[in-house]
Amino acid sequence: MNTALPAKSWTPIKTLLIIMSVLLSGCFQTADPLTPTKAQIVVFGTYVDITVYTSESQQAEAAIQQVEHRFQQFHHEWHAWEKGGIVSKINQAIAAGQSIEVSESIKEFILKSQSLSAKSNYLFDPAVGKLVALWGFHSEQWVGPPPSETEIKHWLETRPSIANLRFDGLLLSSSNPNVQLDFGGNAKGLALDIAMQQLREAGVKNAIVNIGGDMRVIGSKNGQAWRIGIQDPSNPVQALAMVELSGDESVVTSGTYQRYFEWQGQRFSHILDPNTGKPANGFASVTVLHNDATTADTAATAILIAGPERWRALATAMGIEHVFIVDHSGQILQTKAMAKRTKVLAAS
Repeated sequence: MNTALPAKSWTPIKTLLIIMSVLLSGCFQTADPLTPTKAQIVVFGTYVDITVYTSESQQAEAAIQQVEHRFQQFHHEWHAWEKGGIVSKINQAIAAGQSIEVSESIKEFILKSQSLSAKSNYLFDPAVGKLVALWGFHSEQWVGPPPSETEIKHWLETRPSIANLRFDGLLLSSSNPNVQLDFGGNAKGLALDIAMQQLREAGVKNAIVNIGGDMRVIGSKNGQAWRIGIQDPSNPVQALAMVELSGDESVVTSGTYQRYFEWQGQRFSHILDPNTGKPANGFASVTVLHNDATTADTAATAILIAGPERWRALATAMGIEHVFIVDHSGQILQTKAMAKRTKVLAAS
């Protein structure tokens, strides 16, 4: 059982998923046909593990190297606090009240994020960069104190939203100068989708990519499903449940316990509720299974923010059928579809 490290530089940070078999370590390893070609790289402040099952080891190595190169490029471009990256340039233009031309791929992702945000009733909203900065969550080491109620109220009065963005062809502008984009809530999902697209284009049919515990798979592991463990929030080294993935599926978890800070005895998670301006605390963890990793990433965050009273309605609104939740008392909540897919493990 191999556990990835939590990411340090992306917000909100996802809780870990545990692979239920020995998987993904070291540099490239090749053997007989239909045995894995494996690689582990460090990007996004976390481990990225890639395993490809193919009889063409050279093809697999070349494909993995392409993914690694794209990921390094992706991190620089999409990290909200990376100077010179596209997100930083967009934020600077918006703050100056100017338009900025973007590529077609950037436009597509922003439009997709707008659609997903609207479906979540804007509980997920990547325009909260200024709120993230207000809380100091963009830095690796949080020193406090939390923002004052007055500061939070002022941000809420301006309430920037990704809905404020508009396109004229490839020209992007905002009706609200306080919009500051931070795609930490679903950029890892996008990265998983990009990785799988590249692997498919290289002819790979069976693979798993793991970014800090969030995963996407295609095909199978030598004809068997990929077995993924869902971490127990109260005992992170243990798996609470297991789910099998095959074909083309993603599994993503958001949690309030994996990365947090304490101030004067109070704990603050990194996942912020745009409607209150404060950290969300509805559940300990939310796991979503979906064929599209960007959608799963977005939904896991939004459902966690929605909390006990609203999560089912929100999952329905977002078209999410497979949800596995652990509340703060350790109780498990699932959709019917997810309950058919998961096996809850006995306590050790």
